Amino acid sequence: MKRLSLATALIFAAGMAQAAQYCLLDGTEVFSCTFNGGAKAVELCDAIWEDGDMVSYGFFKSNGEVEKEILQEKVTLSYTPWNGMGTYMSDSVTFSADGGYAYEVWAGGEQSAEAALEGGINVLQNDDVIATLSCDAGSVTSDLGALIEMIDLAQVSP
Repeated sequence: MKRLSLATALIFAAGMAQAAQYCLLDGTEVFSCTFNGGAKAVELCDAIWEDGDMVSYGFFKSNGEVEKEILQEKVTLSYTPWNGMGTYMSDSVTFSADGGYAYEVWAGGEQSAEAALEGGINVLQNDDVIATLSCDAGSVTSDLGALIEMIDLAQVSP
């Protein structure tokens, strides 16, 4: 019975998007999560393998096929850090794309040890939100605060 359960779990997991499928180098991920029960995922990477000071956005299917990729210089990214008020902490970073589109990746959670981290993507066109994707519960890993610090540094000393 144990073997059957393990085999079933492995087959099920094979059809799910996994973190660290998009970023070229381990340890460069600054955000990742899955959507729709693992059918799709997003990763943000500190693209140290590229020329310049870049960040990469990858939205991909469970088979690794990339649906949307944006490579953008840190100095050009916009962001919203936690404002320091209240018990809910959240950060967001926005990537620009052609056609007036932008992809705002966010993460947040209550300031308690047992609180789950939430996250998602707001898709904007000409500054209007046209779609919102919420990450699967328990799938969010985020260091957007560190990415915001990198963006700040790039914008202060280009």
